[in-house]
Amino acid sequence: MSTLRKKVEERVREIRLKDEMMAERENIVRLEKNTNLRAEWNENLEKVSWNKRIQNENKKIQDEVRLAAKAAIAVRRKALQQLIQKEIDMYEQELSLLGKTFFKQRI
Repeated sequence: MSTLRKKVEERVREIRLKDEMMAERENIVRLEKNTNLRAEWNENLEKVSWNKRIQNENKKIQDEVRLAAKAAIAVRRKALQQLIQKEIDMYEQELSLLGKTFFKQRI
């Protein structure tokens, strides 16, 4: 009976070792799964952050283009006003040489 008992004890020990080994492997798989999940989460955060940054930069560029267009319109408008005033002054000089003037209604 002692040999049978030894065999049973040996078998129990083998089963325990296999159980411990399986538990360790399961733990490793769980840890790797968590690591992969965190890595995927970080990658998604980076993608979202990158997309948001691109959107913000595009918005800034659009704002700058809009402001530049406004500035260009203001410069053209001022140049046109100066040109018109210069032409009016020139016409007034020509008319004054002829002894005539523009009619200006005063209220």
